[in-house]
Amino acid sequence: MSIDPNALLRAARASRGLTQGQLADLANTEVERATGKPGAMDADYVGKLERGIHRWPNRDYRAALRQVLAVRTDADLGLHCTRSRSGVPQGEEGDDVERKAFLRVLTGTAVGVVAGDLLGGFGAGAGTGGQRVGQVEVEQVRSMTRMFAGQDSGTAGGLSAEAVVAQLSMSRQLLNRRFAQDAVRRQLFAAVAELADLTAGMCLDSGALREAERCFRFAVSCATECEDWSLRAKALAGLTSLSVHQGNAEDALSYAELALVRADRLPPVVRAIVHTKHARALGLSGRHRAGDCLAAVGQAETHFARHTSDESQVRPYLAAHLERDIGRAMLCLAVQGGDYGAAQQRLHSAVAKFPAGSSRAKSLTMANLAHLTMVRADPVEAVSLGHSAVDSVGLVRSERVFAAFRQLRVAGQRYRSIPQVRELNQRITTLLPPATATQAR
Repeated sequence: MSIDPNALLRAARASRGLTQGQLADLANTEVERATGKPGAMDADYVGKLERGIHRWPNRDYRAALRQVLAVRTDADLGLHCTRSRSGVPQGEEGDDVERKAFLRVLTGTAVGVVAGDLLGGFGAGAGTGGQRVGQVEVEQVRSMTRMFAGQDSGTAGGLSAEAVVAQLSMSRQLLNRRFAQDAVRRQLFAAVAELADLTAGMCLDSGALREAERCFRFAVSCATECEDWSLRAKALAGLTSLSVHQGNAEDALSYAELALVRADRLPPVVRAIVHTKHARALGLSGRHRAGDCLAAVGQAETHFARHTSDESQVRPYLAAHLERDIGRAMLCLAVQGGDYGAAQQRLHSAVAKFPAGSSRAKSLTMANLAHLTMVRADPVEAVSLGHSAVDSVGLVRSERVFAAFRQLRVAGQRYRSIPQVRELNQRITTLLPPATATQAR
């Protein structure tokens, strides 16, 4: 099916003399001004709107585009909600319908739909015949997960994500074969759930957000099938992070609260992880949830203090991760006028605690700290922090890191009369991948 380009949006942008990157930056500024939350549009996203790949941004984005381009209606920009003949929305709207259906399944309100039905939506199906699956295959999947986790050192990009997606697709085919024992079946579903969760995180870092969501959902389904509450909670925590990354507070809260169902069955470190994600979702929801956000932070710290070193995880959750996640939750509140000092202290602490080799995590935290300082404190200090963050990136290729730098660049727009801020923003523009680095001069 052909896709019609959005000539109206392209013409409106051209009439204002803006590049795609400039339009994205100005629209993000409008989003932040109107909502208190930074927008995440970039040149690549505007390009997709103009090519007709996306036709219906969320309400805040549409309002920002109308404001920047000085038009009255969405239709003046060629924006409209597209629906198929069956009435099912397509593109971003279709993704939203699929997401809501998945939430209904998890909450038990979709009659007749079980976790096994969701498994067929990922990867190529396989027959039920063939050699029986035994402990050897389970260990092979576990070994592959450990190998990819070891490679995911902070510099992983699209190629690494593609490799692990391919491995997940092959591992998924084992689920439809015969099993030597029921215990082996449960172990295999758990092993594939762990691999799917890792795959989803790598897809998120590479910017493949739709694929990340599918992999997280697949992980939840596999974990539900083998009744592993810990794996299920971790995958739901991943969906919470993805929703926060996309600025969707409602879905983030839904996923976080589902992850906390039967929290008594979760080991302390997993409970800590889920509570930090819940805190981020609450922080994103606005200052009216500040008390709930801080309560979730307290729960996270309490459970983290109880965890022991013998809790085996493919990717260890360290004190630095706890400080970073708490700091990012408080950052959501601080940029809306909340406690700047508490958020700053947490982010500073996380930067200091990350060990050598944690380049991605440290770069992300430093960019968050610079963004907070630019919004709430001294732009000159923020410039210094921002340069240090850029210097720390090295070979890191992470959409989450790049998104943090885009937010920093947007925050710096209000101080563009300061030469040092303009210089930092130019460095950030140079740092970002070509698809998102259209210069805003």
